[in-house]
Amino acid sequence: MQEISIGVEATGLMNANPTGISFYIKNLLLNLMDINADVKLYCKISRYKNRHNLLKHIAHTTDSAFLNLRAAAKIYTIYDLAVFREETQIPDYTSERHKRIIDQKTKAILKKADGVIAISTATKNDILRFYDFPEDKIRVIPLAPNQIADSAKKEIDLKFHQLEKNAYFLFVGQISIRKNIINLLKAFLLSGLHSDYKLVLAGMEGRGIEIIKEAILELGLNERVELLNYIPDESLSSLYENAVGFVFPTFYEGFGIPILEAMMNRTPVLSGNIGASPETAGGFAVEVSPFSVDEISEGLKNLLAIPKDKIENAFNYANNFNWQNNAIETHKFYEETLNSL
Repeated sequence: MQEISIGVEATGLMNANPTGISFYIKNLLLNLMDINADVKLYCKISRYKNRHNLLKHIAHTTDSAFLNLRAAAKIYTIYDLAVFREETQIPDYTSERHKRIIDQKTKAILKKADGVIAISTATKNDILRFYDFPEDKIRVIPLAPNQIADSAKKEIDLKFHQLEKNAYFLFVGQISIRKNIINLLKAFLLSGLHSDYKLVLAGMEGRGIEIIKEAILELGLNERVELLNYIPDESLSSLYENAVGFVFPTFYEGFGIPILEAMMNRTPVLSGNIGASPETAGGFAVEVSPFSVDEISEGLKNLLAIPKDKIENAFNYANNFNWQNNAIETHKFYEETLNSL
């Protein structure tokens, strides 16, 4: 493997509570450093003087300020272009201003990028659909679940959260209108399963949280829905494995790491049938239309009947995804891009 000088724009790591992007940056860096000794981190690189002389080989932009270094091959990771999809043109999902900002930023970076990493084939297809960028310069490199050593895992205190083992459905992700929480709540009520199970929403509060809380009250689910906010990685496995099913009928995902996390904890999965979710789930999830409350409701019931052999097959499938492979494939793409210039 070719030894090269790598610079990664890592401003996303500065969040107190890790986001999906900071999760990607952290795991990529930890594994890149195992295969290439010369890896440097940059934060808010646009503020530095003489930045054009900092690197000779690879400048990898992961989210924030673009590493526009003249002497380096410029790589850009795109996670999703969901805001431009027809499926997301719904109230409270985004704003025209936000779409303009994303569009302007993406166009500007793609004009200078030598290569693009897409985290799924769905994202690659969206890049080709919405932007004029050469297909042969795009590489699909899947993400992976978090890798927590067994010794570091902590049992979650179910009683503290008023939960019982195998007596709740679980959603993990930002608690936001954008994650289709309202339809999930309606489906949970329609299914009648709220009589015997709770619905746990674990994640940071996001866009439209007040609307979501109002919906919980209006639907009479305030005693059957638990909002746990952010759960540390060390306790997340316990939350998954004690759930009767994982529910993720989101409007659109660029990848959907929680799908694999649930599978790795042998928890049956329900996912949306749009975007990258079906690609990530690999046929091992109950797939539903995120726009159909009836389908989600029936999907919740179907989760309870998933046979153990399918759960075990999903577990084996999810274990094919790891961050070592992500880093190896990323490094190969660095080399190929660099050698093509």
